[in-house]
Amino acid sequence: MDRVTLVLASPRGRFFCANVAYMCSTDERAAEHCRPRTPADLLEVIEAVDVRAMSGLSELDLLDALAFATDWARYWQPPDEEDVMFATPATVAALHPVAAAFLDSPLIRWWAEPVDLDNQRMVGHLPSNEEWPESTMPYRSTAVGLDHWRDHVLADEARFRTWRIERPDNAIGGEWWSTPLPSAALVTSRAREGVGALELLLEEDSFGGDEARVWPVSIRRTPRVYEITNPTDWARLVDAYPLAVPESKRSDWFDTTGEYHDWCIPDWVAVADDYDAVHLTLHGYLTTPGLAIPLADNEGATVLAGWNPDATWWLNSEVAHVDDEPALWRRYDDRWVRV
Repeated sequence: MDRVTLVLASPRGRFFCANVAYMCSTDERAAEHCRPRTPADLLEVIEAVDVRAMSGLSELDLLDALAFATDWARYWQPPDEEDVMFATPATVAALHPVAAAFLDSPLIRWWAEPVDLDNQRMVGHLPSNEEWPESTMPYRSTAVGLDHWRDHVLADEARFRTWRIERPDNAIGGEWWSTPLPSAALVTSRAREGVGALELLLEEDSFGGDEARVWPVSIRRTPRVYEITNPTDWARLVDAYPLAVPESKRSDWFDTTGEYHDWCIPDWVAVADDYDAVHLTLHGYLTTPGLAIPLADNEGATVLAGWNPDATWWLNSEVAHVDDEPALWRRYDDRWVRV
């Protein structure tokens, strides 16, 4: 597939392109915080967009459009009304010029870049009704704990198998993500001008807090990084290091994809033997999450879920080091500002 087709084949890609179209629209149905609510209105608004207006958007505008698409990612439930409308053939056709113009923009050339090893940041959010501890150094385990993660996943799989046998008609949700959680794996994203870390803006099912600490992260040697730039990259990773999870993902991933499969995720213990980290590019995010992606070398399929744009998961604790003295960032009127 070409890049435009890949983006428009993805739920997050379509949602993002619609957000960009609304930003460029002069129609009052897409003004301020308004969004078209019927398929007819949506088509009229998008088809009337002059894509040349995209030249007036800034990098931060495009990141805001991606942030909204990211925050509305849901992999434990069926697609919402907007996702359903964006997936119709007529809407996909209307979004095609928007996607093509976006992909030609010089502002997003870095969206396809690999992990920025010189510019990584870790984000810590302040929970509601709490204050920051006196120490500015976050607690980091010396062990990533991927063995415990795998034990947890296998125990979860056995538990769901028992539940399905006992209650075959019940749809029971579980851990819908395909990241190495729970574990002590470090997660980082890059900083950009005016943005302390992309994670502040680009977070699935976002934390919603208004204050965060952002730590610089030093990479101590040249790491072995696996890059996810499209669905094929994710499928190849799962094919090379498969861990079968058909029971625990059965209900959630049917809801989000509408398909039943013998689901697999990466066995992160095995991945860590060959790679120190795995990075999802922004282009990878626009093309990959939420899809039932078939496997070539194993039975079944996989879903990328719970992975933020530009997030790098560090599977080797000896490679990435969190430096002391974080910067404090606070959100004012939907804008993060360094304090």
